[in-house]
Parts: sequence; structure tokens; C-alpha cells
Amino acid sequence: MTTLTAAPAYPNHVEPPDPIEGRRLSGVHWWDPDRIHHLEDMPHFCPHCGAELGTGIAVEYWQADERVYHTWCHGCGWTGDIIRVHRMVGFEAADD
Repeated sequence: MTTLTAAPAYPNHVEPPDPIEGRRLSGVHWWDPDRIHHLEDMPHFCPHCGAELGTGIAVEYWQADERVYHTWCHGCGWTGDIIRVHRMVGFEAADD
């Protein structure tokens, strides 16, 4: 029968120092508004096949003042950039 014993103490182990006084480890942070916008604007469905992007990828990057999501759909393999459109100006076809 095998007897379990405690692991030997590591001679080079050093406990990390206490957090710096006043440093916030949780709670509100300066990046929270950007994180919230990222989650709100991130595409959730593939524009090509309509599948949910849960197993796909949507990576955010910035181009000037635009937030661009480089997206890959696991369902159909589509890859492309998705940009949120704030205003669309189009045309109406003439009635014949």
C-alpha cells in the first residue's frame, strides 16, 4: 500500500507582495466604456449564412475612427470585415 506524503517545500518559492495600496483589483476601470461598446457592436451572426458566430471569430481593430470587426464564420467559412454603419444613403430604383 502506498503512503501519501506532503510535497517538499520549494526552496526558491517567494510569496508575491501584497497589492499596492489603493490599487483596484476589481470594480470600475477606465476601459469599461470601450469594453461595453465592444460587446454591443460585436457581430453575433454571419452576414453570409446567418449562422451564430459562437464558434467563429470576431476580432476588433480600429481604422481611423471606425471600429472594424474581422470576422470568420465556422459554419460556412466566410471571412471578411464588418463595419457598423451609422447612416446609409442609397437610391430608389425608378418605377417603370
